[in-house]
Amino acid sequence: MPEIKNVLIITNVPQDYRIAMLNKLDDMLKEQNIQLKVLFAASGYKRRKSKLDFSRMKFDYTFLKSTKFNLGSVENTMFTYPGIIRFHIKHKPDITFVIGYSPATIKLWLFSFFMKINFFIWSGSVKFKGRKDSALRILMRKILVRRAKGFVAYGTMAKRYLISIGAPADKISIAINTVDTDFFNQVAISRENRKVSATKQLLYLGYLTHGKKIDDLIHTIYELKTIRNDFKLTIIGDGPARELLFNLVNELHLNDYISFEGFIQKKDLPPYLINTDMFLFQTGCDIWGLVLNEAMASGLPCVVSPNAGAAIDLIKENENGVILDFSHYEKAAQKLNSLLDDETLLLKLGINANRFISEYVTPQKSAQGFIDAINIYKKNA
Repeated sequence: MPEIKNVLIITNVPQDYRIAMLNKLDDMLKEQNIQLKVLFAASGYKRRKSKLDFSRMKFDYTFLKSTKFNLGSVENTMFTYPGIIRFHIKHKPDITFVIGYSPATIKLWLFSFFMKINFFIWSGSVKFKGRKDSALRILMRKILVRRAKGFVAYGTMAKRYLISIGAPADKISIAINTVDTDFFNQVAISRENRKVSATKQLLYLGYLTHGKKIDDLIHTIYELKTIRNDFKLTIIGDGPARELLFNLVNELHLNDYISFEGFIQKKDLPPYLINTDMFLFQTGCDIWGLVLNEAMASGLPCVVSPNAGAAIDLIKENENGVILDFSHYEKAAQKLNSLLDDETLLLKLGINANRFISEYVTPQKSAQGFIDAINIYKKNA
């Protein structure tokens, strides 16, 4: 059984939702006398408005001076990861977890033929409706998978995708995708004493892009308006689709029912989350959808699209949330109407959502997925 002393994680940029997990993983590895290093391609994306406090990062980390390029859109940004082989030679990690099928993964794959590199693919990629990967892309991923020593998936859908491109099921562990649950759990506690308004407060939180299908949500609200008028939807976030969505609201004369709040920093979200009666997540395709984690951890009743990769792992139908296809506007509106009339069910959904995240989807549970991957490798080596 090989001795593991040094573990390296290579990923794109620091993210607020990753910091808590990496801090926990660092603590768990130290208990086994294993040193963790994290190598970031860059310190952040220029387009990102969220402000990170790097002082929260308790683990050992390094920023590379990567250049970046876009594959069709700013949402599909790739980094060059310069110097990762020199870093490998200098620090000699026993195991390297590398994000997805990035240029970093390709470099590790190539140099693994000439030097000892035990790389694990850490992936959230999923198959979703309408996804059409080129034969070349699929072939490249299958080649990378064949040489990987192990795999870490975001959740069930990501594990299924890995298996579909050749990863052995017994070499895949799940590091459940998570957020800073302690922060949002405080919101859930505050919600216990919130004042319920006569006007039902609905909330969408996320990046405003075409793929999120926020237009489906707006059309659903238009139909809901024909049934009742005691509600308001708040949309928090910014992005390239904002102007088109704003114009759609104007065209449908929904200004009294829908408001745009723009981007809001995490620290300023609690008042909105506390006063929300229902969280709506209508995405057209999301490999996960971390806003669902945040809403559930905050104790919100959540209605989520089946197109969110997180839905299969997080939602227990009518127990801690509801899965709803927002593309059928009238049916979706009727369902929202019945939910808004059932205060008892909404209360149950919110309480159970918070409990589920607190028990099964914490930074510690996510970090355990990496520990499991290491243990599987040691057992099979």
